[in-house]
Amino acid sequence: MSYQFMASNLTISKVSIHAASLESNYLGDPTSRDIILVAHNFHDESPILIGLAGFFGTSLSFLNRSYSSRDFISTLERICSGLPDLSFMIALPDSMTSLYGNQYMNSSCVGNYEDFITKDVVGFLQKSYGKRKLGIFGKSSGGFGAYNLTIRNPNLFSGFVDVSGDSGFEYCYLRDFPDSIEAFRKDGLNAFLEKFRKSPTHSRQDLNAMGTAAMAAFYSPNRNEIGKIDLPFDLHTGLLDYEIWKRWIEHDPARNIKSYIQSLRNKKIIMQVGNRDEFSINIGMRSMHETLGLAGIDHEYNEYDEGHFSIDYLYEYSLPMLLSYLKSL
Repeated sequence: MSYQFMASNLTISKVSIHAASLESNYLGDPTSRDIILVAHNFHDESPILIGLAGFFGTSLSFLNRSYSSRDFISTLERICSGLPDLSFMIALPDSMTSLYGNQYMNSSCVGNYEDFITKDVVGFLQKSYGKRKLGIFGKSSGGFGAYNLTIRNPNLFSGFVDVSGDSGFEYCYLRDFPDSIEAFRKDGLNAFLEKFRKSPTHSRQDLNAMGTAAMAAFYSPNRNEIGKIDLPFDLHTGLLDYEIWKRWIEHDPARNIKSYIQSLRNKKIIMQVGNRDEFSINIGMRSMHETLGLAGIDHEYNEYDEGHFSIDYLYEYSLPMLLSYLKSL
């Protein structure tokens, strides 16, 4: 696949790679993965950004056209129209799983998706285009991934954009637990997953439960039995299992950011969120902002009069800023 938007000289192509990190993944998901490459004035010194999709989305989601809001490609076209000399490549890897999304972590229940990004995708980019200054960005689960991969791999990524990334876990996840408890209690977790996969449509309650199951597969896979998921609540009583929940919140950016302050020094950090976020992610991201400020870490933080959805236009502000920083290095 290769085509060009003539008005902006934005070129889109697709390559396939073998993802060695995903070999023998428990879910049996493909190891052949597409990467969509979006380029503008790309040359030997152009920086590369890796874009991570939100949950229930993948690389193709970035190409979706919207006629009710400004979509990602339209946003890039506007960026390139206003900054015609801007030079970059954006790599959008296929990260879909049989649990319908990704948190971009290594998990015995899902697969080694941190390694997929940092070894397979980055390895392909370096082999094909040489070592470049790398940045990473994403929204929702993709924003969580951009933050998490940067703090864990500070030598790879020089900066990130986190748009409404999962944080403040008690506010963004707990609200889905009642739907999840009812869904899993009825037939059991495995029966729910099988039914979900066979169903042509899904209720909001089922989507909430699917999200909970997937988060548990990333945050709390059973440590003794590969493929078994430890849920953060008791299905019989419905009450929170604090030992499992503790494993979840260890991954909460609003909490663990204090432990990774040194990894964030000398990085370009851009965080954006709506103050009406339907998952209250603005609370967690505001906490991250306060922590960074107290630690003297230079960063950009902006709240908007927006919710969680249809906010791709925010990249019009943040992506040029990240690219400009990478170019200056």
